Amino acid sequence: MYRNGADYDRMARLAGAVYIDYNIKGFPIDEKDVCARMGISLVPYSAYSQENRLLLNKRSESSFYMPPTKCSPPLIFYNDNKDKVGSYGNMRRNIFHEVKHFVCGDTDELPEDDDLADYFGKYFLAPIPYLIVKNIYNINEIVSTFMVDAQMASYILKNICNRKNKYDDCIFDYEKPLLKHFLGEDYESYKFFKAGDG
Repeated sequence: MYRNGADYDRMARLAGAVYIDYNIKGFPIDEKDVCARMGISLVPYSAYSQENRLLLNKRSESSFYMPPTKCSPPLIFYNDNKDKVGSYGNMRRNIFHEVKHFVCGDTDELPEDDDLADYFGKYFLAPIPYLIVKNIYNINEIVSTFMVDAQMASYILKNICNRKNKYDDCIFDYEKPLLKHFLGEDYESYKFFKAGDG
């Protein structure tokens, strides 16, 4: 699906806002801690009987989000069976995919929301400006630093390379607060690019 770059910029801004608003620092981030800070209950499929797990898998083989009700907080159900989701890193991406649905208040499962949720999840796990300023351009280092799987690390590296080809090592203005959050005043030594000027 083709998207305007502004859609992805919006997801990057949203991820940055979540990091700052909930004071999330340090990598790899802990999905349980993040969800607890946000008031989201994380529910693994393994918490249920085999029969109920089959029903959960029918709903989604990876994960799904349930908005809050009068009786329950927002819920993220996630498949923690590595045979089904492939890896711990992929399971983490699935959880942060659902965090996007929570943050945006998504109630319907629309393909366009899922596409943006995928991008949000990857950006949230490994924010591109952080990788650029820390000079992390190696798949193995991305995997070990951010606890993602090799396939996701390859996708992240491709995004970084595409961005570097267009903007060199510049960081967008809207990413400054995120870098300041991670790096303190050290972020000021990096050059910036104001999105929309190029």
